[in-house]
Amino acid sequence: MPDSLIILRLDATVPAGEAAGAVLLQPLLAQAAGVDSLPVSLTLDFSAALIEGQAVSVEAWVDRATRSLIFAHGRVLASSGDLIASGSAIFRRAATHSLSPDRQS
Repeated sequence: MPDSLIILRLDATVPAGEAAGAVLLQPLLAQAAGVDSLPVSLTLDFSAALIEGQAVSVEAWVDRATRSLIFAHGRVLASSGDLIASGSAIFRRAATHSLSPDRQS
């Protein structure tokens, strides 16, 4: 990761359920992508099991963005710093429907 990236970090506890990885990562990925972004894709990869009640750190950042898409990446780390899961997401920028002043009639 380049030093200039803005990385969002959150300390959390692994929730119950089979979708715990998505529950932990998706909200922070969405926050990194921005308020008006809409999810298109979410991919998760696991290197260890998420254990309910386990203390973890969640990180997310934007890898790159185009005019219409935002590519974000994140990871879940154990308190030891070991990688538990990583994820990537694509978000679509919400379209603005207002006309510029010179195009309004």
